[in-house]
Amino acid sequence: MIDRYAAALIALAYFVCGAVLYLLDLGALVAHDETSVQVRLVLLAAVCVPMLLRRSHPLLGLALASVPVAVDFALGMSLPVWIAYGDLLFAAALYGTARTSVFLERAPIAPIAILAVGAGIYTGELRPAVFVAAMGALLISLPVWWARSVRTHRDAAEAERVKAQALAQVAELDRAAAITAERQHLARDLHDIVAGHLSAIAIQSEAALRLRERDPQKAMTVLESVRTNSVEALREMQSMVTLLRSEDTRDDTATAGRLADLSGLVSSAGASGNTVTIDARELPELDAEVDVTAYRIIQEALTNATKHAPGQPVLVCLAADRRELTIRISNPLVPANTRTVEVAPDSDTACERGERQGLRNIAERAAAIGGGARSRIVDDQWRTEVHLPLRNGAAR
Repeated sequence: MIDRYAAALIALAYFVCGAVLYLLDLGALVAHDETSVQVRLVLLAAVCVPMLLRRSHPLLGLALASVPVAVDFALGMSLPVWIAYGDLLFAAALYGTARTSVFLERAPIAPIAILAVGAGIYTGELRPAVFVAAMGALLISLPVWWARSVRTHRDAAEAERVKAQALAQVAELDRAAAITAERQHLARDLHDIVAGHLSAIAIQSEAALRLRERDPQKAMTVLESVRTNSVEALREMQSMVTLLRSEDTRDDTATAGRLADLSGLVSSAGASGNTVTIDARELPELDAEVDVTAYRIIQEALTNATKHAPGQPVLVCLAADRRELTIRISNPLVPANTRTVEVAPDSDTACERGERQGLRNIAERAAAIGGGARSRIVDDQWRTEVHLPLRNGAAR
């Protein structure tokens, strides 16, 4: 509706300005114009009325106006009619299809050139040829060229707007992916604290209750391990909360355990009834990410051993070469744990149920740094084998 009113105002403005030029006898483009003002006003009105279609149907409006323009050309060109017709050319080139815009830019070139040459030959002078070429370029080609320039800038602005929207959507998807990844990271860390320390506390508390009358001294040793696990769980939880509240961008591996802290895990598992043997063969100095990942994986594996194979010995072997760190954790099976399960970084086989969350965490932690993990039964032993790549400078 607004476009229609705007088109009507534009048409009215062209008609009024053209009528003023005719009344002041300033509208003729030929030397001797004998056409009456009334005829000129009718032709001008016939050109201005199609301007109502300049936005909705620009090509139709241009075609309707071409008839009175041709009559004006035959009677002797007048400035108001051709100025109004130039606006219709501008609208058709700007609001029409891309093919129409290109056609309007190229089509007038040959007719203008032919008319200019013909005028020069007919009169035998150069001035008429230059005049026809100049009027054709000014009244026909210039509006189309202007519209093409506006259209190019408009299309470029639209393309930039679409690009900006696409980038905003990509940024939103990246933000959502980052939030999801951070939630998974926090879920793994919380599982380490809950499943590791709290499971050990539950198992050791039960053992202490059984030993309190039969072997009070050993019960006290178990209770000391319960307290150690409780303090460690509180410390890790406090460190996690501090990192979540802090705006510091430092690596959160600074507060996590390392392979040098395995003695605490060994003591905790021992208090739960599992004897843990560590076989570390000349390990090189590891970077923080590989070191923390290895510690968390061993912690998870020992937690699983104390829950599913209580009282069984656990062997932890660590070996490294130039390319990767290999971790093997094994313990004898108990009758209740005889199912074959394999876990790989690219598969969630048998990890969808709650009791397999520990195996999933091991696989996800290894995959997070480009490694792999597998848990399965080998010769009546439950074995978890993990391979973690060593980056440049990880082993020095």
